[in-house]
Amino acid sequence: MSRRGLLGASLGGAGAALLGLTGCGAGNGSASAGTDHLSLWYWKGSLSDKLLATARRAVPGVPGLRVKGSQIPDGDIDSKVRTSLAARAYVPDLTVVNSDNLATFFPDENEFLDLRTLGAEGVRGEYLDWKWKGCFAPSGRMIGFPLDAGPTALYYRRDLFRRAGLPDEPQAVAEELSTWEKYLAAGQALRKGPGKPYLVSNVGNVFQQVLLQSPKQFVDADNRFIGDQEHIKRAWDLSVEILRQGLSARIVDGTPDYNAAMSGGRVASMTTAVWAINGLKDTAPKTSGAWRLTTMPDGPANYGGSYVTLTRYCRDPEGAFAFVKWLLGPANQLKSYQEMALFPTTPAAYADPAMHKPDPFFGGQRPIDVFGPAAQKAPVVYFSPYEETANTPFFQELTNVESLGKKPDRAWRDAVNTAETTLSRMGVS
Repeated sequence: MSRRGLLGASLGGAGAALLGLTGCGAGNGSASAGTDHLSLWYWKGSLSDKLLATARRAVPGVPGLRVKGSQIPDGDIDSKVRTSLAARAYVPDLTVVNSDNLATFFPDENEFLDLRTLGAEGVRGEYLDWKWKGCFAPSGRMIGFPLDAGPTALYYRRDLFRRAGLPDEPQAVAEELSTWEKYLAAGQALRKGPGKPYLVSNVGNVFQQVLLQSPKQFVDADNRFIGDQEHIKRAWDLSVEILRQGLSARIVDGTPDYNAAMSGGRVASMTTAVWAINGLKDTAPKTSGAWRLTTMPDGPANYGGSYVTLTRYCRDPEGAFAFVKWLLGPANQLKSYQEMALFPTTPAAYADPAMHKPDPFFGGQRPIDVFGPAAQKAPVVYFSPYEETANTPFFQELTNVESLGKKPDRAWRDAVNTAETTLSRMGVS
């Protein structure tokens, strides 16, 4: 769910040259060759441990099929997959891929099975439309299958909003802070109120969320750099304005300073995804009951989530896809949410009573009431294989502005120039 680096370049077209696959696998390179199971690579927290334990014994409804999961560190899994594909040996039958990294495999899409040939379209109606569309490479081949989602919201401290004279009920906050400009205005009221809390811990999350509200990112479908266009500049300018107005605490998330600020009421809000709930509870347990959730300014986005892929070395494509449909169907996505807080990509699960439980941390509010509609309204976003390479200079330069006092205009020019130079070497115009 975090932004991770572009781990490795193209495999040199090995997939396209070696096999023109449709629905059949090339099991002789599989990591499960010679065993009684299919192999699945994943990272801790990406799949339900209970469901994987069931699949290791026997996949329900698929006689004789077993799937054994192997846990790979989150930051290593993509490079390990690339290495095995390049060697054409010890390749997993199935692997989990982060949402923001699936596109990095598009240049080597033929290394993965096209799930349409296995009947994927038959279950399309069970999944979020934008998530389903994200499964496809530009060629039209479906190389991913929807796992979880990361719908976003505005998290805010109701007590701090009230003391500052701001609306404090979720619906009223959503109406009053309906745009990013109005959100910044609320930040000014907070800084003038009792305790003078900051609006945000740092501007990175705001920059990220504004970007994700746009269907365009840094490189378009024609392989052209568009990071110097208005949709990126708007996210940059809003972030810089937060700094100019003194609304950022200028602290790094996850540090002791951040933990102290969140626990001590120095930060009044954050804009992020549903998966941040558990982290916030761990960071600031004594603030339980003070937080609320509402719609993010300018509407929802998706931040994070994952897909499952079948490699072309999969020994039993039909069995593997049957396993995927079982693992990621509505019933088991609901179980994964209850066990692991993996937010379902199957809207049918949102109506289940298990997802409508009041959460005392949010004053008895039901998170699904905010995140359910957000998940269904998130935009379809095009991610190119080069997004991480393109956006890294912008995040770095924004940090330079926030932490080192670099001039925003100079930082913007340096970000654009660095991205353009780096991408040009990779064939992006």
